[in-house]
Amino acid sequence: MLKVLKIFLVITIILFVGQIIPYRFDSTSDKRYKISKETEILLKELKEPIKIDILLHGRMPAEYHRLRRETKELLKSMNQKSEKIIFEFINPFNGEDDLNSLINEMEKYGISPEISIENQGQNIERTIFFPWAIVSNNKRSVLVSLTKRNLGDNKIEKINRSIRELEKGFYEALFKINLKQKRRIAVLTSHETSRDILLTDFVKSLQKYYQVASFDLKALENDPQKTLENLNRFELLLVSNPKKKFNYKEKYIIDQYTIGGGKSIWLLNNFNLDKDSLFKTGGKSLALFNDLNLDDIFFKYGIRLNRTIIEDMYCAPIVLAKGQNNESEYVPIPFSYYPLSRPIQNNFIGKGNSEIILRFPISIDTLRNNLDKEILIKSSKLSRVKKIPFLISLEESISSFSPSDFKTESKFLGVLIKGLFESAYKNKIRPGKITESKLENGKSAIIVIGDGELAENQIEQNAPLELGYDKWTNNFYSNKSFLNDCVHYLMKNESLLRIKNKETNIGLLNESKVSINGVFWKIFMLIIIPIFVYIIGFIGIMNRKIKFSK
Repeated sequence: MLKVLKIFLVITIILFVGQIIPYRFDSTSDKRYKISKETEILLKELKEPIKIDILLHGRMPAEYHRLRRETKELLKSMNQKSEKIIFEFINPFNGEDDLNSLINEMEKYGISPEISIENQGQNIERTIFFPWAIVSNNKRSVLVSLTKRNLGDNKIEKINRSIRELEKGFYEALFKINLKQKRRIAVLTSHETSRDILLTDFVKSLQKYYQVASFDLKALENDPQKTLENLNRFELLLVSNPKKKFNYKEKYIIDQYTIGGGKSIWLLNNFNLDKDSLFKTGGKSLALFNDLNLDDIFFKYGIRLNRTIIEDMYCAPIVLAKGQNNESEYVPIPFSYYPLSRPIQNNFIGKGNSEIILRFPISIDTLRNNLDKEILIKSSKLSRVKKIPFLISLEESISSFSPSDFKTESKFLGVLIKGLFESAYKNKIRPGKITESKLENGKSAIIVIGDGELAENQIEQNAPLELGYDKWTNNFYSNKSFLNDCVHYLMKNESLLRIKNKETNIGLLNESKVSINGVFWKIFMLIIIPIFVYIIGFIGIMNRKIKFSK
């Protein structure tokens, strides 16, 4: 008896000391409860208190309680590294009688609710909650979404993914708040590039980290020297879906900008296609070659934009109407011209991103030169190549949809080029009125993707939707996350990529075994274990009676 009391006393002392000493020991194999070095460094750089309000509180589905618990554990770890982190769980429904008013008020600030609908016997239970956190100091506030939406995730996968990306979300919020000076990015507006409203959501996501401004290569056509000087003020140039030719002078300016260390992202299609004719009227449209006059400069950099459009059996659906008048119904049908591609996972940019949607992409060939090239996106092994020009028929593309029709191996759709660039205009006559010394080589990096619409969001009621969201199928794709990672990489904000790529393994139950043996384990937990505990207790009581009766 004395021995048992000693053991109990030791355990009590250990638990008591553990509550007093602010130290947490992570015994997991993947160190899932240990925050990364990037987060530790950022926490040490905090100069003022940071308040974190977590709205994931109150009544919600069971799986979200696990997300809430993991959020609390992460914030405890962050508080252990920095006393400037103060967090509190807040129930947004407290003191609010009108649910609709609360939802409308929250949505004004960008806090959208999540709705869970579950069958409880013969009743349908509807639960509304807010899986958000608000990170703020005395100057600004940043919203953190605690849930991550990815195509094809079920409830459990969604929660597990959200748990894995918790630290990334809070790191990005602290990074934004702690940012002293934003570096500059230019978005090309000449050459009939993507309309402003189509780039709204992507630009908005970049503005949290960078200063984004428009740039017109044709604004000072008679003063190319000044145009080059203005462009050199930006660290990165985004060119999205240009449709007009680049002349010799403009290409020389871009070449000298690149040789001088300027980075760039090119989202390109080299064809014209009337989508209204394809989707709304005749169901057919002619894809015609559109010469952007960029072949020579890209050839020098080690790539070739092919005059081909890639189809892929692994693709996103489009929604088509079947039937007439009141009998018509909208049916999602796989559309091979909209390939789904998961970015290559063995590099900083692609790792951690799920499928992105491309629309009528062109293929890219890599050529041998002294520059390093990394493939970022490629089609699947069930692809098909159509040479431009050709007639696209909606009916034909839907009807001819079997593996035997897709025999082409994977094609490259996106490439990162980096290293010591040599000018495409070396030993050539440079345009007049450029007095600056001619640069012949220099270190830089560019990304070229064969889809001009990759950064374009959809529009509804003249308002831009979130990039990656398809309003016709209600699917979410990872276009925004992937493009943001491209920008962070080129701008050398690699800490944002490292924190995203932190590996966290979450142990999952074997669903097949659960379905087979689930009833047994429920009975075991509810009946057998209590009986076992009762037997142990009975043996103990009988042992005491026998012992003390003597």
